[in-house]
Amino acid sequence: MALKSNPLLKPRSELKSGIENLRPLVRDIANALVVQVEAEIVALSEAVRDLPNPESDSKAAQRQEKLLDEMQDLIVGLKVKPEKGRLKDLRRVSDVLDELNKLVQNFAK
Repeated sequence: MALKSNPLLKPRSELKSGIENLRPLVRDIANALVVQVEAEIVALSEAVRDLPNPESDSKAAQRQEKLLDEMQDLIVGLKVKPEKGRLKDLRRVSDVLDELNKLVQNFAK
């Protein structure tokens, strides 16, 4: 008696291979995202470092103090749970970085 080949073996094997290819794809995307976000953080840090040093008690100093306080509040207020690896935490970090960049850009105007 001849064995019949299962017509589902090939599609199942192809699907399994496709699923396994998702792992390196996710790693590549995650690595690219990390590089992007870290570059944004470095640029933001440099922008803060390069803020002018206004005279003490001047309006510019008061304005800058307000800016720095607002930026610090955004960072302190960031509520994430990195150990959970949630996309919403990445979104929160991204949102804070966007807001920090807006603040620095508006201050420079």
